Amino acid sequence: MLLWIGLGLIAAAIVPYVIFFAGIHIGKKPDEPPALTEYPPISIVISAYNEEAVIQERVKNILASSYPRDRYEIVFVDDCSSDNTKALAEEAFEKAGITHRILANTERLGTNRSYNRAIEAAESPIVVTTDADVFFERDALERLIARLQSDERIAAVCGDLYPLPDEGSHPAQMEDAYRNYYGRMCSWESAVDSTYAFNGALVAFKRDLVTRIDDKRGADDANTAFEAIRRGFRAVYEPRALVYEDVPRDFQRQYRQKIRRATQLIEATIANLDLLRFPRPFSRFFYPLRIYMYLVTPALFLAGSILFVAGLALASPLLALGMVGLAALIGYLWSSNTIVSFATNQIYLARGLLNLGKDVRVWESTSNKIRKV
Repeated sequence: MLLWIGLGLIAAAIVPYVIFFAGIHIGKKPDEPPALTEYPPISIVISAYNEEAVIQERVKNILASSYPRDRYEIVFVDDCSSDNTKALAEEAFEKAGITHRILANTERLGTNRSYNRAIEAAESPIVVTTDADVFFERDALERLIARLQSDERIAAVCGDLYPLPDEGSHPAQMEDAYRNYYGRMCSWESAVDSTYAFNGALVAFKRDLVTRIDDKRGADDANTAFEAIRRGFRAVYEPRALVYEDVPRDFQRQYRQKIRRATQLIEATIANLDLLRFPRPFSRFFYPLRIYMYLVTPALFLAGSILFVAGLALASPLLALGMVGLAALIGYLWSSNTIVSFATNQIYLARGLLNLGKDVRVWESTSNKIRKV
């Protein structure tokens, strides 16, 4: 009986993922926006804390972008770094000849509040927020802005995030499998209406439509998307704007990173439940699916897995032990498998749910800080 109850709970847990799987393969596909004929001025906002190991390489990465240097400014916020981040950033901007301003926080504010400070100082009609320790492809900015400009109903857009190329650690392989599926889910949502599952590594928005990011709770990326949706506009995913992050190489550091991200995403999800009353596909279909995925699926999946193993153990202890061992082996040898990634992320989401109520707006970086583009 326990075995069948466990299987039933697991089946109920994966319902939204089955729907997304169908949508990815047979649902509406995103079109490719027309190339930019002119480049609108943009303000690139970066918030950094103790990034001295990568900040100069990051500036070089931005400088190598196909977006013309005379069409952007950089507003850099140093969030009370205890290292040489601020001085090295200033040196890199001056050497590159990039128009810039550096804001120095007098206390640790975290990304959301630092972004809001920078947004107020930005001078361009389009703001691009990006991390100090990520690297994007040469045409990423151009593709991001092209998508943003392609439809007057689009107020915010984000790029597609992956681990750094050639990163072969188990956490990176698992993250790569997760991101591959995650990005296609977001692309389907975007083709139909909107998604709030943004990647904070690279986000662009129209400043007159998204004037401020909720900095009390939730992730800056999801909150940016929610603000656009709340105002009646679209928030979309651009899979051709590629950006790469340095994934922690050990599971302990990745665990901390993923729990923080899960907590912030769940906070943003819960904080915007009033949007369910809006008469649009996002509110009537996609948002409920996401709520189910983040608030219901983890509990159902973990409870179902425990009951399934318990039921199997009652029937055949050796078989149960063998299946647990096989699952662990598969997780280790095939960390790039989507199923392994799914199961692992249910643990992160469940832990994120338990973490609600804690202030996670300020954190210590978990990246490896390797100079690599």
